[in-house]
Amino acid sequence: MNAWPQLRLEYLGADRLATALADVGAPHLPQSGMSDHCAVGNDALRQALAAKVTHLVDALAPQLHPARVAWPGARADVLALDLAFVEHPQQPFDLAWVEIQAFTSMLPTFHTLHLAQRRLHGRANWLPHDAVPGNASWLEHMRQWVAPHAATVLIEDRPRARATWPDLDAARHWWQVAVHDWRDVVPADGLLWCPGTARRYSHVWNRLIFSDLSAVDQPVAKAVLVAANRVGWHSHPAWYEGIHKGSLADVPLAPHEACHWVEQSPARAAQWANPERWVAKSVSAHSGAGLLLAPTAAELATLPTPRQWIVQNRFRQVPIGRHPLTGQALFGEVRCMLGLQPNRAPWVMAWILRCSTNGIATMTGRQSVPGEGMTLLYFDTGDDG
Repeated sequence: MNAWPQLRLEYLGADRLATALADVGAPHLPQSGMSDHCAVGNDALRQALAAKVTHLVDALAPQLHPARVAWPGARADVLALDLAFVEHPQQPFDLAWVEIQAFTSMLPTFHTLHLAQRRLHGRANWLPHDAVPGNASWLEHMRQWVAPHAATVLIEDRPRARATWPDLDAARHWWQVAVHDWRDVVPADGLLWCPGTARRYSHVWNRLIFSDLSAVDQPVAKAVLVAANRVGWHSHPAWYEGIHKGSLADVPLAPHEACHWVEQSPARAAQWANPERWVAKSVSAHSGAGLLLAPTAAELATLPTPRQWIVQNRFRQVPIGRHPLTGQALFGEVRCMLGLQPNRAPWVMAWILRCSTNGIATMTGRQSVPGEGMTLLYFDTGDDG
C-alpha cells in the first residue's frame, strides 16, 4: 500500500469527451470550461483531504451555528472548500487551503460531466463523491435536498447573462426546477409568486449573493426574501456574508497556508517587509477578483480594514501532471462540495478538480488550453495508485 497521497490524471481526449457529453443528452456545456482528463486519487489522498475538511468544519462550528444569523429558517447547509496541491519537503505534495465559500456550485454540471466520463472510463466502482445511503442514485438523493418538490425555484441575479448559466440550465434539466431572476418573484402569503408564469413556489434553491448586487438592489432583494417566511431553503442567502475566504483567518492552520486579517497580521507592524511572502485576498470577492498575487508593501499598507482583506503565506503549487499533447505542466485545485444536514455527519456531494497551466483555477484566470478546466476527482479505495 502506498502511504503517500497520490493523484494520477487519465487522458480522455477532447473529441471523445465531446461525444460522451453529447450522448448524455443534457444541455450543452461549453467545453472550453472542461478539462479533457479525469483524475483518480488513492486512499491516502482521500484520507488526507478528509482530515483537512474535518479540521476546518470543526474549527468553523461557532460560525455555522444557526443562532449566528438573525433570519428565521436560516442555516448553513453547504460549504465549497478549495485546496491546492503545493510543495512538501518529503512527500509528492501537500494540501493548502485556498478559500472557502457557502454556496452550491457546479453540482448540475458535475453530474453531467460524471455521466459523460463514466461512459469513457467505464469503472462503476470509481466515485467522485461520498457513497449515497441505501440504493438511491446520487441524483435522486440530491433532489430531496435541492429540489424536493415541483414548487422549487432557483433564483439568481440576471441568470441568463452569467457565465454560470450552463450550471443553471443543467439544474433545470436534472431537477426540473424553474430558474428566475430574483426580480421576477414577489412575496405572497409567505411564499414566492411569479406573476409572469402564475406559479407559486414554496422551496428556494438560492444562487443569489447580496454583495454582488448594487446598493439600491440589495435591500430590495433582501426584503423580498425575508417576506417569504414560509419557504424552504437550499443554500440560504444569509450565509454568503458570514462564511467566506476571510473565515480562514479565524482558523488555526499550518504555517504553509496560514491566513491573517490584514489589521492583525504580524507583518503589518513591520511595515510589510518582504511583501513577496504574501498573497492578499478580499473577503467579498470571488471568481478571481479581489486577489493580489504579487502585492507591494504600499498596496498591503493601504488595504481597507477591518475584516475586509486577509493575507496568506505564499505557497508554491506543484504540477499534478503534464498534458500528453502539449507537454504543459498542469496544476490543480480540489473543490469539495460539502453538505451539512441535520442529524447527519457532513458528507461530500462532489469532489471537483480544476486544472490550469498557471496555477489559477478560476474561469477568469485560465488560459483555455487543452487540459485546463473542470474535471472530477474519483476515488477507488481498492486501488493504491
